Amino acid sequence: MKIQQTYPFILILQIIISLSSIIAIVWSLILNANAVPFVLLLVLSIFIFVSVYISNNRINIIDINKSNCVLSIFIVWLLLIIMGTIPFYILFPNESIKDIIFLTTSLVTTNGIWTNIEILNTPSFLIWQSILQWLGGLCTIIVGTFFVEIVLSKKSISKDYFSLENVRIIFLLYFIMTIIFIFIFKILIKDFNEAVQISMALISTSNGFTSSGDIKIEFNNITKIFMIFTMIIGSLSINLHYKSFSHGFLIYFKNKNLKIIFIFMFIFTLFLSMYSFNQINMPFIDKFVNISFLITSFITTTGLIPANLYSYGLLSNIILLIALLTLIGGAVSSTTGGLKATRIIYIYKYIYIELFRLINPRKIMAKEKISNVDEISQIFLFCILYLLSIPLLSALLSIFDLKLEDSFIIVTSAITNSGIGLMEIANINYYPNTILEVVILSIILLFGRIEIFLTMILISSLFWKKI
Repeated sequence: MKIQQTYPFILILQIIISLSSIIAIVWSLILNANAVPFVLLLVLSIFIFVSVYISNNRINIIDINKSNCVLSIFIVWLLLIIMGTIPFYILFPNESIKDIIFLTTSLVTTNGIWTNIEILNTPSFLIWQSILQWLGGLCTIIVGTFFVEIVLSKKSISKDYFSLENVRIIFLLYFIMTIIFIFIFKILIKDFNEAVQISMALISTSNGFTSSGDIKIEFNNITKIFMIFTMIIGSLSINLHYKSFSHGFLIYFKNKNLKIIFIFMFIFTLFLSMYSFNQINMPFIDKFVNISFLITSFITTTGLIPANLYSYGLLSNIILLIALLTLIGGAVSSTTGGLKATRIIYIYKYIYIELFRLINPRKIMAKEKISNVDEISQIFLFCILYLLSIPLLSALLSIFDLKLEDSFIIVTSAITNSGIGLMEIANINYYPNTILEVVILSIILLFGRIEIFLTMILISSLFWKKI
């Protein structure tokens, strides 16, 4: 495989960054903010696009294969982070480059704001923060839709599987859903600028929409209910959204994965409601909405916390349960992190098939139940690698004068891309101060976003022999 085969994906990224820069410029002019960083980014993205296009002389996707997919994923994410730092570097010239890169990485991976940079309350920062999170969500959907499951599957890639038309459809769907929620939140909270920031954060299941990075929210019940709805929409597969736009809204209610997610949410909401029945003194409807918000927030790896629920101090007692919620995540081809609920269903199927074979060695299972065993086994291997990486990375991070249990919470929050919500509940005030810590945590953030299974493929010698 030639590196030149990744050029079309770089060109697509430059188009998306150019459009985002134009949006940032217009947004800055409306707020009378500094638009210079975004103008420079626009010029740079156009320059890269023209240079790559001239050297490649085409933008068509040809000879696409799995090795090409894996390498393209890493190049696109690294290039997005590098270009995302440019406006921040101009806005914060006195800050160290490691802090700027780590801030950009935390936003692009939809982890939210994780930084010690204090001067964040500028309109230009809020604009680029929202756009970076939104771009991270879009990139996650595109990667998940076209690459991740195809790489895990043993099926070959058809030539028309990935096309500019498919990317355009995903972009339009994502953009239209964002616009819809912007108008909904404009009605609810009145402030148009804040409505844009909240919508872009929640649709990308990221928790950063304030200048302080505060993840404790104080809205009325109606606003919280719509925030729950927005997080759920962001956690569902973009393919499901496309089917609903094409064939009607009832498609959502026919989807088995959506039903499973709601069952998870109902069980955990019921459990926490019973647990806190005598410990939280608030009206039942307030308690139910707040607990539902908390469950939805962490199961979609958004990481926001209701302030009035947090004030009772009970959440620290259930920190492991909340960490488990982040590991569940949403659906494949969505903006969420975690294992993804779809894959948990596959694990159940895999265990069921293996137990059936073990208990009934002479019986023959229906063909439709074993047709996808190879694909399910690949996903099962991914989940094992994902879960094993958490204690291993926690042990690695603990060498920086951290307790092992604190390292476990930090790694879980990073690899699930759920942000500092878990750390806030566990009362862990941590920020990576050394370059080595920044590198390790940046890799963990990308592990959660890119998928650790693909990372294992990238570092294998067999992969590089094919290039």
